[in-house]
Amino acid sequence: MFKTDLEKLHNALEFTRIYKENSGDINLREARCLDFQLEHILVPLDENDRIAGRYEHDFVGFSSQVGGYSALGAGYTYYFNDFEFTLAMRACNDRLTNDEKCALQSVEMFWREENTARKLDVAFANRYGHILPKGYQGPGAANCDCRVAGTNVDFEKLIQLGLDGLDREIGEMVAQNGASTFYDALKIWIESLRKACARYREQALALAEQAADAKAKQNFLDLADALEAIRHNPPKTFLEGVQLMWIYSVSSDLMNYGRMDDYLGQLYADDIDAGRITEEDAVEIVLGLYKHFKEINKIHDCRVIIGGVGRQHPEAADRLAIVIMEASRRFRETVPQLTLRYYSGMSDAVFQKAMEVNAEGTTFPIIYSDETNVPAVEKVYGVSREEAEQYVPFGCGEYVLVGRSVGTPNNGVNALKALEMTLHNGVDKYQNVRCGVETGALSTFDTFEKLYDAVLGQLKPFIEKLAVHKYLNYKVAGENAPYLHLSLLLDDCIARGKAVFEGGVRYLNASSEMFGIISCADSLTAIKKLVYDEKRFTLEELVHMLDCNFEGFEAERKLCLDAPKYGNDDDTADDIATRLFADLADLTTAAGKAAGLDHYNIVSVNNSMSAEWGNFCEASACGRRRGSAMANANGASIGADKSGITALLNSMSKFDNTKHVGVINNVRFTKELFTGSMDKVGAVLKAFYDNGGVQTNLCVIGRDDLENAMAHPENYQNLLVRIGGFSARFVTLNPVVQREIIERTTYGA
Repeated sequence: MFKTDLEKLHNALEFTRIYKENSGDINLREARCLDFQLEHILVPLDENDRIAGRYEHDFVGFSSQVGGYSALGAGYTYYFNDFEFTLAMRACNDRLTNDEKCALQSVEMFWREENTARKLDVAFANRYGHILPKGYQGPGAANCDCRVAGTNVDFEKLIQLGLDGLDREIGEMVAQNGASTFYDALKIWIESLRKACARYREQALALAEQAADAKAKQNFLDLADALEAIRHNPPKTFLEGVQLMWIYSVSSDLMNYGRMDDYLGQLYADDIDAGRITEEDAVEIVLGLYKHFKEINKIHDCRVIIGGVGRQHPEAADRLAIVIMEASRRFRETVPQLTLRYYSGMSDAVFQKAMEVNAEGTTFPIIYSDETNVPAVEKVYGVSREEAEQYVPFGCGEYVLVGRSVGTPNNGVNALKALEMTLHNGVDKYQNVRCGVETGALSTFDTFEKLYDAVLGQLKPFIEKLAVHKYLNYKVAGENAPYLHLSLLLDDCIARGKAVFEGGVRYLNASSEMFGIISCADSLTAIKKLVYDEKRFTLEELVHMLDCNFEGFEAERKLCLDAPKYGNDDDTADDIATRLFADLADLTTAAGKAAGLDHYNIVSVNNSMSAEWGNFCEASACGRRRGSAMANANGASIGADKSGITALLNSMSKFDNTKHVGVINNVRFTKELFTGSMDKVGAVLKAFYDNGGVQTNLCVIGRDDLENAMAHPENYQNLLVRIGGFSARFVTLNPVVQREIIERTTYGA
């Protein structure tokens, strides 16, 4: 901890005073609150820093998604961390005056009502009379949260213009559109960033004086010079560029860092070509940035993108991409989520480096196919090819357009739970709670199509409510704050003179995370084959078996397990999987339009909820037992892909990619196969990317290593695994998640 509880309590008093005094104008209120906040959440440099910028949030503050996780909700706009605030009040009781105690009690009462997450709950409850569950343990087929996540701002613009250039752009728009407190607030925000640079510059100079060796002294002097330069001017060196990007990000709670090889590549190439730095110097600078990523440790975000079409500086960017991958190879951590965008004709050296780094078990870079995704994004978002080329995945794999759109996920839909509820006429059987629509008794499903339609009917109300919640998430945020850090670097906020959620951003998009699609589809395939086509047993008999968790019905369970499964290039199973996927996508898109969003699309990703939410689902007709993990994202059901890697990839490539904005495909190889046949593996992957494959998460590790790590965690502290949309140290995971990972298929020689 960098600050004492007493300091944080005093900061809460002052932040609240500033908030109240400026309540008449949300633009100036945010600017002045942020100016105070930035002075107090940015903590000092330490002797190991190469880049300036570390934070520790207070109990009250402003944040897109991070600062305020608590019983009252996520860090969302103006947050209040009630739990930590209460603990601090108790711990500091003897050091607070009576007046301070009274004032802090007033702060607590004020923020319990005023925090923005509560306002969102109130807005939703006013429409529906209730709020939605906020965790996977709640009953029903959906959950939600509140935040503004994943936005990728225009760092290229920041690097090209610098802070003074952004100031001038605002001045030009004032001349064109007229003065406004929105423009005034943006200028205050820029000045707050300048002051942060100045504070860190003084700290760097002080540390240079204290440095134990010449290299450390020079590093801090260089850092001080960079911080002084970027207070006003566009960066002219690689160090200055990294520092400007990071001071903006850490000051803004940004968790995704866009196409880093592109917006920093030319600065790197110029430094190398002029002899100002070596490649090793650049790796050390990147590792200095990675150090801060790890301190924040936002494993579900922290995306760094390299490669891909549509870069402004492709040759320089490729040179930097090699450096960034080398830094990840050495760092060997769960962050950043390094992501390579593949395209036909890309640099062989870049792709080869990506394979080599993955071969060492880093789980990075994740590889996305521009051959598939650019034309798909162009169609799904209805944008130009040029704009589609600026798609980037963030978080667990959702897409946004750099500098042009927002697209926070914030909710989950469980397709397998919807099937369970359909088979019990709207009752969540595991929780024994009626929370869905009454889709009818089992006897009414005399055809497969009626059952299938009932599953969609079970999901439709959840999907529609989540779309409204998503719209209200933006609406309430916009009513309370202009989100200056986003508005400054998102088109077309400055040009329109409007904040991001008040009509400023070009595309108001959102996404909905889908779980259990494959498990649901495999279950429907089994039901169609065994109940409707072959009439091995009735639907009533099957549901009884499921309610008994297949106990006493092992032969029938084997029939379910032996039914066709997605992941084997079997059209019988794959057709139902792709049909269900497309129908859920269409329901979601329609719900988003009705709610007022520009685009609202599904993603099939995994943030460990495939295992965790599966823990609260009854047995299913795919042969899965009660509480077992669901299939991970667009991967096969556990152990169901039995026909080889090519068959799995063929199944994964059959989905309509204009129906989604992100899917996750996990593929695990033994180290022996991956390293011994790297060229062949690379050729298979390239064929997948060129023929409809969206992406791959590559995990190079054997099942035996995972089993040993579960039994002897002390010997495997550095073992990294890919969960789905993020990576983790295996030994830190919930045993339920560990077992799900172990049971996935490993492809070997």
